[in-house]
Amino acid sequence: MAAPVPSPIIENLLAGGVRRGVSPDVLRHRARLGSGAGDLDPTDFVRLMRVVTLTLDDELAGLQHRRQRIGTHAIMAAHVASAVTIGDAWARMAQFMDLMDNSFHFVLRETGSDTVFEMSRIPGRVVLNHTAVEMVLVLLGRMMVWLGGNRGTYSSAWFDFPAPVYARGYQALFGRVPLRFGAATSGLAFSTSQMKAPVLRSEAEAIAYARRTPLDAFLPMDAAAGLALDTALAVEATLVAEGRLPGMAEVAAALGLPAHTLRRRLKREGADYSDIRKQVRRDMALRLLAASSDSIEQVAARTGFSEASAFVRAFRGWTGLTPRAYRNSEF
Repeated sequence: MAAPVPSPIIENLLAGGVRRGVSPDVLRHRARLGSGAGDLDPTDFVRLMRVVTLTLDDELAGLQHRRQRIGTHAIMAAHVASAVTIGDAWARMAQFMDLMDNSFHFVLRETGSDTVFEMSRIPGRVVLNHTAVEMVLVLLGRMMVWLGGNRGTYSSAWFDFPAPVYARGYQALFGRVPLRFGAATSGLAFSTSQMKAPVLRSEAEAIAYARRTPLDAFLPMDAAAGLALDTALAVEATLVAEGRLPGMAEVAAALGLPAHTLRRRLKREGADYSDIRKQVRRDMALRLLAASSDSIEQVAARTGFSEASAFVRAFRGWTGLTPRAYRNSEF
């Protein structure tokens, strides 16, 4: 089950509405949330973020110096998706964001074995709170990992503010990577070897992804590297070829491992075979709904469900939406 989004992040998000003259109670009501403070599950947080950004006509939720009008993220997604490699896509991303000339200056640079995407504050510009930084890094970082087919993730992240009280909740936002607080800038580091990987998503898929933001960006991504990735790819191969999810023993054999060794090594990586299978199935369903004309029944069958009704129930559990609502969902 996905970890909840900590309540201070919720308060930071709502502060952008207050800055633009919109009451937190109004935003919570529009998002069908109660008035009480507290953590939110990712689905509720996504709904609240959508309400805030749409109400303010600002994809940055009022947290930066100027509005970023609705639709800008989709234009950027189309621009970066036309790149050939992930490295080129990151370069396009940094250039696009820097041209926005809002609250941050963005650069992409190599530092030995890592490639760094870095954001530094522009003096005199509004950066309302920590979530102004968190939101940019989560949304852009997740989109770029998605462009590469969820194969590989960042190797570290750092922030230009002290560790917040909810720092333990960063695992849900940034995964199991080293984190550093109190730095001069904020950013993400990737292995430079990943920069040569191809962009696997089309421009149309990227635009659809961006229009659903922040939904896809806040779904868990736990099988992005190491043995977990190898396991996910083996599960995916069987699901694509045969429309069924393989058991652990079958996948272990395909990887040349005993089943108990696979289980133990996945646990060492902080992964679980059952969760990986669910994620592979979910990700395939998301791709098919976004980029194919398959009916809901066909998507259900291709992702290993014997009945469309079971698929609809599972999909609602993953995203909080029905498959049809997800397919039609956009700003």
